[in-house]
Amino acid sequence: MADLRRLFSRYSLARGRRRLRRAAYPLVGRWRMVVVPVLEPRHTRHALDLASRLAFERGTRLLLLAPLYVEWELPLNAHFKEEEAALRAELQQDRALAESYGVSAHTQIIRTRPGELGRGVAEAAAEVNASLIVLGAGVDSQRGFRRPFSRDVWSVLNDAPCPVMIATGEPRKADRAAA
Repeated sequence: MADLRRLFSRYSLARGRRRLRRAAYPLVGRWRMVVVPVLEPRHTRHALDLASRLAFERGTRLLLLAPLYVEWELPLNAHFKEEEAALRAELQQDRALAESYGVSAHTQIIRTRPGELGRGVAEAAAEVNASLIVLGAGVDSQRGFRRPFSRDVWSVLNDAPCPVMIATGEPRKADRAAA
């Protein structure tokens, strides 16, 4: 009888709840934010589709990043009103697509130099404590794996503070019919 009282005492129940909370902490923050850089429209659509499905399954949010490339001769805070307006319109379309999956999506324009996209994406991913970067990219070389991706994709892979998933394109029609 004393063992039963000790088992159901307030202290032991509270201790069990604390243990359960501590065990659940790593699982809660595991998939907090998924970052999707918006590069080429065709490949970005597939990456956004994939990231939206992942985010919906995991109950996370998306951060859509659009790079604004500033040439080396200009300061990073130079005025690009037309380019920013075009990027905002593209981001709104992508945000609407992500929200059609039932996923909360945020947008951001990052200013970067040509060839340094990875640094800007890495800073944005670290700022929001991202758990995954989903990158849409076309394969440049069909033979071999010497340099299968563009320079921007390699810079994101080298500088990323979290895992990177590369979506190379939609499956071929023959593969879809078989599945």
